[in-house]
Amino acid sequence: MRYLYGWKWNERRRAPVDEMTEQEARAAWEQGPQLGVAAGPDLEPGVVPEYSLTASPHGEDVSVRHYAAEGSVEAVLAYGTVDGRLFLEEVTEYLYPDDGQFHSQMANLAVRRYFFQPDGYCRLRTRIKEAGAETVEEFSDVDVSDHWLDPLAWGDWDRIGRHRPEAPTSRR
Repeated sequence: MRYLYGWKWNERRRAPVDEMTEQEARAAWEQGPQLGVAAGPDLEPGVVPEYSLTASPHGEDVSVRHYAAEGSVEAVLAYGTVDGRLFLEEVTEYLYPDDGQFHSQMANLAVRRYFFQPDGYCRLRTRIKEAGAETVEEFSDVDVSDHWLDPLAWGDWDRIGRHRPEAPTSRR
């Protein structure tokens, strides 16, 4: 796997914003304020990564983005630290026109946003632009056991970047 470092990943340019050397990235990991990492088997500027992430110092808060082949953001997973471990608190999924083109997040047709709590509660907001409507569903007793990750160490990018828990299945 190849990693590129910077402040964050620019989806349109397919390159790191304020690119960093590994040494500069290690300093950002230690001191902040933010580190961006993009990963892919043959990643280089101009190529769509498998995933990208932004992290606060020592990975106490991490946001992971997953991409479609054309580079559009398919999903964003947001983790926060709870009781010394990372917990997946929010998942946002985007739907775009099926035309094989790159679309910015604002060009989505629909957004589905899950908000999770460690006690198994989940709220799901679904917005379909064309319908001009939003629905809200609540789930309880959601198995969030796969939402927990041990704290990250430098270079643990794939462990969090490839982590994809299941969607909730029981309603309130």
